[in-house]
Amino acid sequence: MKLSNCCGFLPLLRRACRPGSRAGREEGNQLFEFALVTPLLSMILLGIIYGGITFYNYVELTNAVAVGARTLATNRAAYAGPPTACKLEETALQNAAANLTTSQITIATETFTGSSTCSFLQPGTAGTVSATYPCNLAIPFSNINLCPVTGGTAACPTAYCISATTTVYIQ
Repeated sequence: MKLSNCCGFLPLLRRACRPGSRAGREEGNQLFEFALVTPLLSMILLGIIYGGITFYNYVELTNAVAVGARTLATNRAAYAGPPTACKLEETALQNAAANLTTSQITIATETFTGSSTCSFLQPGTAGTVSATYPCNLAIPFSNINLCPVTGGTAACPTAYCISATTTVYIQ
């Protein structure tokens, strides 16, 4: 008996030299690499989704504030009796933000230049309408919130808010 056959070296050499076989046996490498990369890809995908939701809420609130300001500017004649132009503006703003939770929209006090008020709008003055909406990025089915900082102001109880402001000239 030869020494190479005795120790099992020859069958090992034949197996390694077969066409299509590799010496390092890498059957599980792709699964291992996928398991390493999956959490990173999941976080990136989740960030894209929640960033898109936040941007959509911003666009929705900006559009609603513009509709409210347009209503304020065109309903100057409504100041004589209820509802005032500001109430009409607030109603139009909340109706325009149909895809947002209207109870969470905070409409800031309307400000006017000159001696105009909500009950007496003078032509040629400017009115500013602003609103805020909380940025709540809680991940469903978990206790993870991507905006965990609390505080903020009285107008917006959470620290990260979506806000929009529009200035119009009263006609």
